[in-house]
Amino acid sequence: MKISCDFCYHRCTLEEGQSGLCSVRMVRQGELVTQAYGQLVALAVDPVEKKPLYHFLPGSKTLSLAMYGCNLHCNFCQNYTISQPSFMQNPAAEPVDGPALVSLAMERKCPSISFTYSEPLVWQDYMLEVASLAKAKGLATIMVTNGTFSEEALNRIFPLIDAYNIDLKGDEQFYRRVCKGSAKPVLDAIEYLVHRKAHVEVTTMVMESEHDTAHTLTLANQLAVRGVQVWHLSRYFPRYLATEKATSETYMKQLLDAVSSSPIEYVYAGNSEQKQATCCPYCNSLLISDRRYVPVHPEKAFVGGRCSRCNRQIYGRWTS
Repeated sequence: MKISCDFCYHRCTLEEGQSGLCSVRMVRQGELVTQAYGQLVALAVDPVEKKPLYHFLPGSKTLSLAMYGCNLHCNFCQNYTISQPSFMQNPAAEPVDGPALVSLAMERKCPSISFTYSEPLVWQDYMLEVASLAKAKGLATIMVTNGTFSEEALNRIFPLIDAYNIDLKGDEQFYRRVCKGSAKPVLDAIEYLVHRKAHVEVTTMVMESEHDTAHTLTLANQLAVRGVQVWHLSRYFPRYLATEKATSETYMKQLLDAVSSSPIEYVYAGNSEQKQATCCPYCNSLLISDRRYVPVHPEKAFVGGRCSRCNRQIYGRWTS
């Protein structure tokens, strides 16, 4: 008997002993299971800005965790050792239960728990178990994801995750050629979450040979019409199978200048020396001077999530 997995848009149909494209979901004794459930390959306390989230509890720490796996196979993957099947192995660690993680977050004075580093969609059952316990204790929950949700996964995850950083890697052609995936489910998920008032920030890794000005402006327009207000353009470095040279700081500056007139109100550069200031999009007052260094400190012009000069509300969640 074949069993269909609804954790992501691939909807793999599997027989006994088969694994999905993620190599995590598997049919075992007639049941679809998540392999190595709760066995973490990464656990750390990070600045929330590292996710990156710049408009969600800025200056705070977040307990970050990951299991193995990803459902895309990008040749430039930055975390390939914990995401790609050829590197996957059975973790030696014992499974970590949800209550232990919640207790650790509270002990380390982290107001949030982040599901990150690899692709949480493929181990979403564990993520949701932990997220439910975290929210019951008043902690915020964060998901850093490639965004290739199925409709069922969106409906399961939305009630339990407070903030999302979603990768939009490129246009449809780029996804099919480089990632063995599709842009459509990502854009659909972004629209779903923004429409339902979830906190959403989007990241695009910039490669000079792929993300020219026209391509990047197309992505900006696709995000803007879906209501995205925060966009991170992240500087590419060669990793995994990619051999193209690192994106230059000069190119990052040129691209930031090009998208500065886009409808997206807050555009930032990641993995870059470009200054990371947040300004009021209405009166241009400086609100946070630089996010390259932590902890971040809001300026006097930024009070309670509002610009004190024009009193406009600034997109984000500023206090826990």
